[in-house]
Amino acid sequence: MASSRIRSLTKLALLLGVPIALLLGLFGGGVYCGHTNREAILGFERDWLGMEVTLPAKTEPVKPEPVKTEPVKPEPVKPEPVKPEPVKTEPVKTEPVKTEPVAPVVDVPPTPVAPVLVEVTDPVPVTVAPSLPLPDDLRARLAEPVRVRVKVLVDPELVDRRPDWIAYVQRHVTWASQVLEAQIGVRLELRGVVVWASPEGTSADAQLADLQARPRDGTDLLLGLSSRGFTGVPPITTAPESNAGYALVPVNPASRAPHLRGMLYAVGQALGAASVTDATTEAWLAGSFMADRRGPDSQAITLDADSRRRLLERKSLPFQVSVDDGEH
Repeated sequence: MASSRIRSLTKLALLLGVPIALLLGLFGGGVYCGHTNREAILGFERDWLGMEVTLPAKTEPVKPEPVKTEPVKPEPVKPEPVKPEPVKTEPVKTEPVKTEPVAPVVDVPPTPVAPVLVEVTDPVPVTVAPSLPLPDDLRARLAEPVRVRVKVLVDPELVDRRPDWIAYVQRHVTWASQVLEAQIGVRLELRGVVVWASPEGTSADAQLADLQARPRDGTDLLLGLSSRGFTGVPPITTAPESNAGYALVPVNPASRAPHLRGMLYAVGQALGAASVTDATTEAWLAGSFMADRRGPDSQAITLDADSRRRLLERKSLPFQVSVDDGEH
């Protein structure tokens, strides 16, 4: 039953599909041929059938014409001879050199250099402990202001290492003055800075003896900024009625302020305070600047009670008489 239906549908499709396919093929072929031969058909309709039609314009391809290039004939360049001009030479007039007599070299002793006084605004780069309360009698001594005029001699080795050696000295004097003013009421004034001519011998004793023999040029205290450490710095002997006018400042190279503790230690010695040398004492362990050692920056700078009393009692004493300039 099903096969008979399929055969019937197939016959029907052939009967209808074949004529339709032929008609579509003829129609498509006519359209193609008409479009391809459009000009010929339009010409036939115009010429033979008398129909009014418009033929499309014929476009002819443009043939490029070759460009004729003519060779350029270089013209020969005629070099013109260069006429040398005669050089006029004038005779050189030589004048006799006048020689002046040379003055003999005189060995002039070093004179203090006036420091470039700029305001030191940098805070003290190490920790400083606040001053402790005092009894009534020492509080009155603390309130008495004392000015100490300072001249500083700088080790040549330090001058070679630091181009800013004058500013370096000024900063350390200012920092030391801040500590001393808070602890004992003493203010340091920098009056001169000079390169320290090498003394005879390199020991601390030789340096200290050289300081003692030098003139102070109207200042109170002569400080020698040394490249030596605290070890081996000899003590200074002060008279009962006067303070010493000289002191050697040791260095602590590991510190951010290498000569600060040494300067406080030197000024304390010059004012008559004794060096703290016992490492078991409270003054040593607390970081007193009168301790004969290089304290670390992590430990605050202090001043032990005994040394503070001694400095307050002696701060107003006059300094020893300086040698005359002609004796050095």
